[in-house]
Amino acid sequence: MSTINEQSVFLLHVAELINKAISLGFLVSGGELYRTPEQQALHVKNGRCTTMNSQHLKRLAIDLNFFRPDADGTPKLTYAVEDLRPLGQFWEGLDPANRWGGNWSSFKDTPHFERRDSCAPNTPGSAAPTAAGPDAVPLSPTPLAATVTSGSRTRGSGLLQQSVGARCPNQRDDVESVQRLLNLSAAEGVFSPTGGPLKCDGAFGNKTLQAICDFQRQVLGNNSPDGCVERDGSTLYRLCSVLAPGCDAGLLSLLYLRADDGEINALAASISQAMANRNIDTPLRQAHFLAQIGHESGELRFRSELASGEAYEGRLDLGNSEPGDGPRYKGRGLIQLTGRANYTEYGKALGRMDDLLAHPEQVADDAGLCVDVAAWFWSRRELNALADRDDLSTITRRINGGLNGLDDRRRLLLRGKSLLGL
Repeated sequence: MSTINEQSVFLLHVAELINKAISLGFLVSGGELYRTPEQQALHVKNGRCTTMNSQHLKRLAIDLNFFRPDADGTPKLTYAVEDLRPLGQFWEGLDPANRWGGNWSSFKDTPHFERRDSCAPNTPGSAAPTAAGPDAVPLSPTPLAATVTSGSRTRGSGLLQQSVGARCPNQRDDVESVQRLLNLSAAEGVFSPTGGPLKCDGAFGNKTLQAICDFQRQVLGNNSPDGCVERDGSTLYRLCSVLAPGCDAGLLSLLYLRADDGEINALAASISQAMANRNIDTPLRQAHFLAQIGHESGELRFRSELASGEAYEGRLDLGNSEPGDGPRYKGRGLIQLTGRANYTEYGKALGRMDDLLAHPEQVADDAGLCVDVAAWFWSRRELNALADRDDLSTITRRINGGLNGLDDRRRLLLRGKSLLGL
């Protein structure tokens, strides 16, 4: 995508972000958009930044000021992470290339919202992590007899967009994928990294380089390791051979890089069980199901919709006939169950209608229900048949009513296919 196109998409997303902020009760004023190289150099000199790599230089970052009315109605500026987290989650949910400064590990820059261009390299010591762009790399088979395969292709084929290692582009998602694979291999006793487990932050540094070299030396028998994981090479395929045959926490942690590890561990067994219960039992069906629940839940970050549900009040098409039904039966679950009528139907299917109507919040709070409601919806809409035809667009329409987020769903689908060996 050209720079102008990237900037255009970025500004459209900024407009959506501002509208979202207003709907949540914020007042918004503009901050910094474009920054000259001279201004960036001054920030580095003064210690405000550690690198000349800033998306402000490309007009792909903006700082916004958010205000909430004080007790006397006076607008009060807020930088609090928890105040602005719903906006950060909304921003990152618009596109996998979007990043919010409130999620940075080195420091929190909550007013900062940026778009990472798909070709930007990740430089050690950058103030913010880089990210893979929204266009996934098509899968391409590369046979390697010594590795484990599932289906017709080597597991891991197409997982990386570009190579990771010394003198490589080191895009954020690629680096984090390799870091997670190295940690999984170490946990399984495949090799012993010199520096212990890696921090899976997507930042390439000396510790990650050393772990790659350790793996190549100990596992591949390379006495002169190059420290590079090629996007279609023996190091990657050998790393992926540690993945379990089914869908477990290790695979989910690689599929959903933006998910919290605790949430993955809490939901992994329920996801595997729900797929088994609803005959989502082939790698292709599983790849489609995982892609859809991943997109709908922001990669397992949201068990219920962020909005209050007031917008559903009085919606008779959803069965919301009683006062308070809108908020009471707002969207919950990894594919969101919404409205009294749908809660009633799901409750009947479980044999727990009265309980579910009385306590609808358990669809989000209970890990089993949170996942099962998505698999129930999948089965009720007969989506296995569409998955068997690899029909992403029709599946998306049946879930979403349109094609919203199709690029992100496709990204997750291709990533799932890679991990499942399709």
